[in-house]
Formats: sequence, structure tokens, C-alpha cells
Amino acid sequence: MKAPLSVEYRLPMSFLHRIVPGYRPFRYVGEKVACNLCGSREYAVLGTRDRWLNPLTNVICTKCGLIRVDPMPTDAELDRYYTDHYRLHYQSTMEPTPKTIERGKKGAEARLAYLSGLVKPGGRVLDIGAGGGEFLAEAKRLGYEVEGVEPSVGFARYAERAYGVKVHISPLNKIDFGDRKFDLIHSFHVFEHLRDPFASMKLVHSLLVPGGYFFVAVPNMAENRTPTGMFHFAHVHGFAYESLRMMAEKAGFEWVQSESLRAAQVFRRLETPNPDWFRFPNHAAELEKKFRESGLLKHLLTADPYRRAWRRLVRKLRERKLQKTA
Repeated sequence: MKAPLSVEYRLPMSFLHRIVPGYRPFRYVGEKVACNLCGSREYAVLGTRDRWLNPLTNVICTKCGLIRVDPMPTDAELDRYYTDHYRLHYQSTMEPTPKTIERGKKGAEARLAYLSGLVKPGGRVLDIGAGGGEFLAEAKRLGYEVEGVEPSVGFARYAERAYGVKVHISPLNKIDFGDRKFDLIHSFHVFEHLRDPFASMKLVHSLLVPGGYFFVAVPNMAENRTPTGMFHFAHVHGFAYESLRMMAEKAGFEWVQSESLRAAQVFRRLETPNPDWFRFPNHAAELEKKFRESGLLKHLLTADPYRRAWRRLVRKLRERKLQKTA
């Protein structure tokens, strides 16, 4: 690994922070790292701006297709960001709002409707990235024994206060679970935030009972969106279905077959990792090509941005109605 960069890397304020509530720049130094999945140092640059049009370089590993921020923030920098800045930066609040609570509840109900068919109520569930506790609350209501992990103090305290659930205010790798093992570990849009997602997947493996299940969802970098809109300082890694599955299999899981090949999947714990985890050798080239061929004009000539805008409008109108009746 090369030495940390000597020049401080700053996400400067853009004009957007004047009109987007909660937008804040974040200072970090970072360092050059190898690919977290395959260890290669070969990469291609996908973009040099984030969704706010601030300088942020994202690269793709040309061997396996895992995307990462370059330079990569250090552990200490990420701890500081997620403890004190992330919720305000990303959601403009340090505690859940009626909007985020409503979204969290609907998502939790939908996921548990499926997951309860794999792990029966009464099992032990760990939620990594518990947020305001909506998934924990729904799992508790269904009869599971629950606890969560959430580094944001305001969100974790709200979950404890509102739902009476146990939430560890700490990164996952700093928690002592003793001899406790879990039947299901749930993680919704967390692993893209981790500096070392592979180490965290191995830790998840060690925390599950034999044959236990791991639900993991991350933003899908293979979907049809403008490249810049998919880049965010908080998302230090970027996955597609292929890279997510390869990382999970390398960490000791097997894929639970699904018709939906998105970056949201269920895996089952195996006793030993699959030595043939590198099952998508063409993925990196295909994903890089997708980014190369993407552009704002081409994107606007498809139906995708308009469908997304319509869904967002309907959701916001529903949430506004909810706020008025709260």
C-alpha cells in the first residue's frame, strides 16, 4: 500500500449547499488502497465529480468490477464522518423525521414478509445500520429477539426510546458480542459505506449460526442512471449484483437463488468459503463499458429518469400528507 497522500483532499462547498438543506463539505486526507475484493491495484477512472458537482474520484477495479473512492478515507476519518456528519450531510437531520420513519417502516415490512419465511419468529436478529429502528421494531413485533448497530447517536437513541430495542452506538467491528450468534443478520444500504466491506462480511459470517442467513442490500451501480448521480462521498464502495455475490461467496456464503439479479440478495452461511468465487470474469469490462457509454443527454432520452421522477413525486406527496396528519 502506498503512503497516504500528503496533500489534503477537500470536498469544497458548491453553490448547491445554499439551496440544499443539510449539505456540508467534509475534509479528509485518505490514502491509496488496493481493491477490497480481489486485491488488484489496476483500475480505471469512472468519474471525477460527485452528485453535488464537487471533486470526487471514483475508480473501478478492472479485474473484478468493484468500484471505490480514490483516495480512500481512513478508518478514523470515516468514524468521524458517520458519528458527527453523515446524517446531517445526507438527510439534513440528526434524528429520524416522519418521512424517514414512514419509508423505513414500509421497507422493513416488505423485507420481513420475505425473510420470515427463511427464519421463523423467535430467532435472533441483528440489524447492521439500524437507523431509526424501524426494521428492529417490525421484527420485534413479529416475535424476533432483536438488537442493532448504528453509529449515529441521534438515530440510535431514537430507536431505543421509541421502540425499546437494544442498539450499539459503534462500528460493527468494535462491538463485543460475546458468544451470541444470530439466525439472521440484516444490512440495508450499509456495505457501500464501509472502507473494508470484505472484512465486515467475514465478521458477519462469524456472528451467524451454522446455516444462518445474511440479507444485504446496496445501491446497484449497474442500474441506468447518470454516473455523477451515483457518486457520493459516503459511498466509498460501489457494487453490482456480480461483485456483491462474489464478495459474499469469498467470505463464506452461498447465494440463495433469486429471480431478481439486483444488488440486494440473501446469502446462507457455509462452513468454508467457495474457492471458485471469481465467477464473473467479464463483469468489470461490462460495467466499465456501461459507464463509458452513459451520459446526461443519452440518459434523458430514455424513460428511466421520468419514471424515477414520477415515483419520487408520488412518494413526496404521500409523505407530505403524512406530515400534515401527524
